[in-house]
Amino acid sequence: MADLQETAGACDDEGGLMQDDLGRLRNALGFDRLGKHVLISIARELEVVGLGYFPLAVLAPRCNTKPRKDQQVWVYTRDGGERARVLDAVLRPQSYNVRSALDGLVSGDYSSLTAEERLREVQKIVTA
Repeated sequence: MADLQETAGACDDEGGLMQDDLGRLRNALGFDRLGKHVLISIARELEVVGLGYFPLAVLAPRCNTKPRKDQQVWVYTRDGGERARVLDAVLRPQSYNVRSALDGLVSGDYSSLTAEERLREVQKIVTA
């Protein structure tokens, strides 16, 4: 089976956020047709290569019962940056520190960040 490494590279080239369609993602994984198992594979492989996506319903077989190759998803690099943290917190609030992402990062108030999040911010400054 192929992978979505090229998609990850293209997303990085676009600044960490881009739109893609199910047909291209399906082809990148070596599938001929879209269906429940292909949607699950696309979602899983996006995560494997460090990408997130939205809207979540497009790759959810329960919601997208008739997937079409021209359906669009936004793909983003899950690099720990502000965009990724905010998107992850909004899309998967049960798994992320929503208050930190929304209150701290959006407003620029770093006091609500965890120690690990603060360290990442310092590392970004040092490597800039």
